[in-house]
Amino acid sequence: MCPGRAKGRGRRRGQRWITEIPEKRRFEPEGTSATEAINLSFEELEAIRLVDLLGLQQQEAAFYMGISRKALWNDLRSARKKVASALVYGLGIRITGGNYALRGEQRSQSQEQIPEMQSQDRDRQNDAMAPGCGKEEKMALLEKEAERMEELLASVKARMNALKFEDD
Repeated sequence: MCPGRAKGRGRRRGQRWITEIPEKRRFEPEGTSATEAINLSFEELEAIRLVDLLGLQQQEAAFYMGISRKALWNDLRSARKKVASALVYGLGIRITGGNYALRGEQRSQSQEQIPEMQSQDRDRQNDAMAPGCGKEEKMALLEKEAERMEELLASVKARMNALKFEDD
C-alpha cells in the first residue's frame, strides 16, 4: 500500500445532492430491539425517492443528484438491498450519515460583500438545486416532481374517501 493513502478501493466517494433530511429517521417492526437495524444513508434514501417514488428515469435522477448514472445505480442497488433485507429479516431501518449536500441550503453571507460576490452567491444557490443544468432543465425537474406529488395526493384522497364510505 502506498504511504499516505487510506485503505479502501477506488476513488473517494463524491458528494450527492439531496432534497431534504427526513423528519422520521428510524423505522422498526414490532418487537425488535433498537440494535437490530440496518443503516440507510441519506443519499440512498434520495435515490429511492427519485426513482421509485417520483418515477424519474435513472439518468434524470443521477443528474438531479449531481452524480453519474453508475453512481446512482450503485446507491439505488445498495438501498433496495438494505430495505429488502430489513423487510424480509424483520430488521429496523435507521436513516443516517453519508456524503451529501442539502439542495437549496444557503451559505451564510457577510453584509459587507460587494455586489459581484452577492451575484455569484445567488448563482451558486440557483445551481445548488440541480448542479450543471439550465433553467429549463430545473423547471422540467420541478414540474415532474410536482406532477408526481399531485398524483400521490390524489391517491391518498381516494383512499380516504374509500374509508369514509366503508363505514356507511
